[in-house]
Amino acid sequence: MFKIKTLLYLLNVIFLFNASNINTTTPIHMVTEEIIKDKPQAIIHSTELHLIENPIEIQYEKDKQEEMKKKSLLKENVNSPEWKEFILTFYTSLDFENSSAGAVTCENKPLIPGGVANNVIPLNTKIYLENYGQVVVNDRGSHEHFDTANRLDVFIEREPGESDKQYAHRINSYGVQKVQGYILKQT
Repeated sequence: MFKIKTLLYLLNVIFLFNASNINTTTPIHMVTEEIIKDKPQAIIHSTELHLIENPIEIQYEKDKQEEMKKKSLLKENVNSPEWKEFILTFYTSLDFENSSAGAVTCENKPLIPGGVANNVIPLNTKIYLENYGQVVVNDRGSHEHFDTANRLDVFIEREPGESDKQYAHRINSYGVQKVQGYILKQT
């Protein structure tokens, strides 16, 4: 508040100096620069001062809103993702469900939650599945079942303290499920 009063006082002094044709550019420039550094302000009328938002914050908000609009348009756009039905089965890290290499992917990496097996879709392809979220094709399955683009075998992680029998029973109880989804990104 003190700085605002000081600014108003200086504006009155400037008015008097200007009436006498005295140059006041330098002193007023220094004072207003100091005030603007503290809090950006704009003079609406010569007697009213109003706070304005930080220009950087304003630009950030505008950019964020623009990004949200773009995402919304992509969803509504004709080029939006093509939804299709996927048939899901589920597998464990148990030896009898994996190759002789053990509980690893076809690239010899550890099995991870969100990983799926398919023989047609390229490795590292990301897929969105309703009720499951994003998954990634990081493994291959048997040629008998997974040589089609809409069939996915989903790896499910073992819960702490779960025996092999409990783990196998839990995963087998998921059965075969049909869900809607779409390919997010193919590499």
